[in-house]
Amino acid sequence: MKQLIKSAAIVFCAVLSASALAQSTFMDRVLVIINEDVITQSEFDYRMNTIAREFTAENPAPPNLAQQLLEGMISDRLQVQEANRRGIEVSDQELNAAIGRFATQQNASVEQLQASLEAEGQPFAKFRESVRDTLTISRLTDYYARTRVVVPDYEIDVAIDQAGLSADNSEYLVARILITNPEVNAGLAQKIRDEIEQGMSFQQAVLTYSEAPDAQEGGLIGWRKPDNLPAQWAEALKELEAGQVSQVVSTGNALHILKMHERKGDRSEIIQAKVSHILIKADSNVAKSQASKKLFNLRQRILDGENFEDLARIYSDDTGSAANGGSLGWVSPGEMVQPFEEAFKQIALNQISQPINTQFGMHILKVEDRRKKNVTEQITRARAENMLRRQRADREFGQWVRELLEGAYVEHVAAPVI
Repeated sequence: MKQLIKSAAIVFCAVLSASALAQSTFMDRVLVIINEDVITQSEFDYRMNTIAREFTAENPAPPNLAQQLLEGMISDRLQVQEANRRGIEVSDQELNAAIGRFATQQNASVEQLQASLEAEGQPFAKFRESVRDTLTISRLTDYYARTRVVVPDYEIDVAIDQAGLSADNSEYLVARILITNPEVNAGLAQKIRDEIEQGMSFQQAVLTYSEAPDAQEGGLIGWRKPDNLPAQWAEALKELEAGQVSQVVSTGNALHILKMHERKGDRSEIIQAKVSHILIKADSNVAKSQASKKLFNLRQRILDGENFEDLARIYSDDTGSAANGGSLGWVSPGEMVQPFEEAFKQIALNQISQPINTQFGMHILKVEDRRKKNVTEQITRARAENMLRRQRADREFGQWVRELLEGAYVEHVAAPVI
């Protein structure tokens, strides 16, 4: 009984919506009711006119084209409804950008594209909404791939191997200091590393301390790929730039200190920043003005000698970072909202920023350090994972849409007029 009442309510709302639409479009016929929405004859005609150009005498339209088109429109409408239900939207700014890109691909301006479409009898407003729906469905597909498709690590490894991808195609020109008997000589190895840190040349340290037969050649072992090195070496060398020296590396039966003389090969790097901030939440212009005054005061107190971390623990509304003295740790590009990221990219180390306005409120921040981070392996794995996710999503997404269709209220009111 409840389901019957619910269905009746859906039909009633849809009929009201269809009635209002009909009055504004000269009695536009309702073809299908889909939950609280409808597909009309004019929408069907627009889609039919759009695809009709694809067919020729050599490539005629299938006899059941109208049925296929209507089923596709029902599927698309359900997907747009599902996207809206999950908060997936395409803003006007994003829509305008997409239409601009499409116009550029057609070697035309947006104005020329609009004139061309309308000359062919296609209202530009309907074209805009069809593009919006296409982008929305694409984002729903991405959402499905991200949230409902799981790719195990072993499948990523297999895909990388089968595609002949290399997580890192670097080669290293490496020198080493070898210290045997690690149980006895751990302190010695650290002493050697400290002396290098204090100014002893690596070559002098090799000649003085290394027990390897290549000590007279400066410990140089030549060019090596990471896969041809002990795993502990490869891990230690991965982040080193040319000229840098590793910490003491243990391989179980020996201790090593490594120097990266040169490196070559493709390498993807990002600049990370070690960032701390104090946030005062504010969601109105008045509140943000008050938050700015409070942050100006806190900034001055820090400049006068008070501790940033102590003030963050007391005043920051970001409870997660406040417990750590405002620290957000190492932050990579793209992880923060744009105004915040622009600020920490530009500020000098250990300086305190002016108040920054973001969607979360007002902030002051400082950058304690910056570093280069080798993300070649992460990028390769992410590329392989995204490929596998997309392949699996393409296979499974259709079934998910069919499940949406099974759970939806769909009523065919009238057959389309061709």
